Amino acid sequence: MTYDEIAKLSEQLSYRDKFRLAQLLIQLGRKEEEEQYPDARKSAAPSGENLTQYVYERLVKLKPSKKPALLNSIGAMFQFQGGISDADRDRIVSDLQKHGHISIDQNGRVSFACDGARV
Repeated sequence: MTYDEIAKLSEQLSYRDKFRLAQLLIQLGRKEEEEQYPDARKSAAPSGENLTQYVYERLVKLKPSKKPALLNSIGAMFQFQGGISDADRDRIVSDLQKHGHISIDQNGRVSFACDGARV
């Protein structure tokens, strides 16, 4: 099939199916790109102290107020790099707490440090 044939057939789809098709094509394109250029993808991922700072800067913008939302936010940050394990998510939260970037009370409420200061 050619692009023109697929484009013509896609016009017959409902709007929801068009969105589903677009999402599928984006996912397939990203997967193919990662397979062709794996080194570029790995070098772009932060690690160590940079990882903690990277996550903190993004969380400050999101401001999750409860621990489950915090964990979901961290998981979402890595969904396009193959995901992140629960153990790694918990380690990142521990590092954020250890460095004073966040605090979590007994009720699971999350507090953030202002401008990188300790909580």
